[in-house]
Amino acid sequence: MTLYVAIDAAPAPSFISAGTFMGKKGWCHERRVIDSYEIICPICGALPLQIGNSRYLAGQGSFLIVPPGIEHSGFQPIETTLRFDWFHFILADLHALHDEADIARQAAYTLVLPEYSDELLIDRVSVLTNQLLDIYQRKVPQLYLDSILSCILHEVSVQTKQLAWSQAMQQHELQPVREWIRINALGQITLDQIADYFNYNKSYLSRAYKKKFGINITKEIERFRMDAAKAMLVESDDNIKAVSKAVGYSDARYFMKVFKRSCGMTPTRYRSTFHQRHFNRT
Repeated sequence: MTLYVAIDAAPAPSFISAGTFMGKKGWCHERRVIDSYEIICPICGALPLQIGNSRYLAGQGSFLIVPPGIEHSGFQPIETTLRFDWFHFILADLHALHDEADIARQAAYTLVLPEYSDELLIDRVSVLTNQLLDIYQRKVPQLYLDSILSCILHEVSVQTKQLAWSQAMQQHELQPVREWIRINALGQITLDQIADYFNYNKSYLSRAYKKKFGINITKEIERFRMDAAKAMLVESDDNIKAVSKAVGYSDARYFMKVFKRSCGMTPTRYRSTFHQRHFNRT
C-alpha cells in the first residue's frame, strides 16, 4: 500500500494540464517517466498500468496517481475501448509513505492520497474533475485552476481518511447498512425494506442511522441518487426522463424538483455547465 501525503497544504498544488483520453482495443500505454504527478480517473474500460514494481488494472470508478520520476507503462494491451480523465499537477510537499507505522498515523497529515483506490465515492470526485476539465477550456487565472485542483485533492483526502477510520473501527454495525443503501439506492428501496433486510426495528434504525452518519436514510438515498444523476448528466447524452428513471425516479418532474433542491440548479443547466471537454485519442 502506498499513500501520498502532505503535512502542510502550502505551497498549494499547481495545475499543469488536463484532458480525456480515448483508446481503442489493443492500445498499450507507452513506457515513460514524467516530471509531475498525474491523476487518472477511468470512465469506461480498464487501464493496465505498472508503476514501478506495482501493477494496477484501473477500472471504471477507480482513482490512480502516477508519481513523478517513476517509470510506468502498460503491462498488456487494453481489451476494450478505454476512456479516462487525466490531470497533471505539481505539489512540492507531497511525498510517498510505504512504512505501515507511518501509514497508521495518516490522520495527522493535511493531505492523504492513495496511489490506487477503487473504494472512493467517485461521483463526488467527478463533480469536481468535470468542473476542472470545463474551466480548463476557458481563459481563466491559474489561481482558479489551482483552487479547483486543491478541492479535488482534499475531497479524495477526506474520503481516504474516512475509509481508514472505518477500517480501524472494524466496521460499525451500521456501515453494512450504508453500503447496502449505496449499492441499491437507484432502485425502489424504502426504510421498511432496509429494516426488514437487516432485521432492525424501523424506528431504532432511523434514529441510530441519523445519530451515526448525521443524515436520515431518506436523504442518504437521495444523496446517492443525485451523485449518480450528476455523473450521468455529464458523461452521457441521455435525456432528462431517461436519467430520472435510471436513478430511481419514475416521475421526471419530481426528479427535476429534487435535483434543483439538492444541487441548486436544474438538471439541464447542470449539464450545460459542464459540457466542454478536451479530448485526446489514439
